[in-house]
Amino acid sequence: MKKNPYIILIFLCTCGITFTFAQQNYYKSGSPDWLVDMFFKQSQFPNKENYLSGEMLKDAKNPTIGEELNGAANVTIKQFEAVNGKSVYGINIGGNRNSANFYCFLSNISGSWKIEAIRKFQVPAFIYDAVDSLSRIKNLPDSVASLLKSLELVVGSDEELQNYLAENINDFYNLVGAFQNKATERLNELMSRLALDYIFTDKNYPNCIFVSIAQFGRQEAGFIYATNKAGLPQISPERFIYIDNVLPNWYVFRAM
Repeated sequence: MKKNPYIILIFLCTCGITFTFAQQNYYKSGSPDWLVDMFFKQSQFPNKENYLSGEMLKDAKNPTIGEELNGAANVTIKQFEAVNGKSVYGINIGGNRNSANFYCFLSNISGSWKIEAIRKFQVPAFIYDAVDSLSRIKNLPDSVASLLKSLELVVGSDEELQNYLAENINDFYNLVGAFQNKATERLNELMSRLALDYIFTDKNYPNCIFVSIAQFGRQEAGFIYATNKAGLPQISPERFIYIDNVLPNWYVFRAM
């Protein structure tokens, strides 16, 4: 993790996160599930330096996120990538509008699993303030309501992104059709209805159509339409930190 890696307890508390107690870790010791649970949920992680590698070693003496939280937040964990001795997990801390999304990258090194990198998807603080302020206003103009919806999706959980795609899948298929057929008027109508910012292709991933909800610097969240999974970007700590399949040919992503 690049900056201020683990101090999130104060943020979560001030946002009104409900306190819960840390749970017992029932996973097999040394397994990827066990490692992620120990790092993010448990209030103690003895000998954690034995389970870290790469850039994580420099933070071995710092408290883990679980130690910082000490049971003071709801933590949900999901594995979304496991291939060739690599495993990637998405972790949501908090829930609802006040949440933090982390991504944990693990590698199997000589038969032992180790955490090699952690990334946090975090947009500028004023975006969270804008969401809180706008959500309190009744009868917002359509353009502002659309902006609020897009911001809520970006700062929300990965599960909320997945649900939004599934609930509006017919419109998303129509969106791709309008984009491919260059039906500009229909495309603009659907982009506005779905509270989206930009739809585009990338020469590096010619089999993908990217649908961006919003982008702040390098932080971006959105959806990918791809008929061939092999053409998707590679999940890594460097750029695409989260890609998860929701429905056939449809994925959600976060990038930084």
